[in-house]
Amino acid sequence: MLIIIKHEIQNFLLSSNYFPTCKETKIMVWFLRLRLQQRSIERAMDLTDSFTWEDLPTRDADTGQLTAAGWIPRIIKYTGRAAAAVLSLHFGQSTLRIVTKKETIITAWYPFDWTVSPFYELVNISQVIISKTETCSICSYNILEVTG
Repeated sequence: MLIIIKHEIQNFLLSSNYFPTCKETKIMVWFLRLRLQQRSIERAMDLTDSFTWEDLPTRDADTGQLTAAGWIPRIIKYTGRAAAAVLSLHFGQSTLRIVTKKETIITAWYPFDWTVSPFYELVNISQVIISKTETCSICSYNILEVTG
């Protein structure tokens, strides 16, 4: 659970060193708006302190249908399964392309002939590592939410 203290919000909004030197107009307007609405932000954050999805009923008492609190665990479960299915399909088709057609996972230009034996394996190993790194960085937030 993320806990932000009012003092931290105030420090962020009032002591941004780069605010006066920022040349981008949109960013200056955004920070000015945040500074002017600091109390509203703090009040909204105070309202969320006592709110947790686990305390809410998962089914409507009158109709028996799922409420938003009831849909959240199902959405987390099914999106995790869908992501695993898509990644498995991608891994399978990429492996098939590497073995049968002598292609790489990611289409990229290299300043050397990557089709010869030692370079081909090194390029594929580096692309597998890059794909794994991208997958971990994209999915890491969801993994923390489910396990945390």
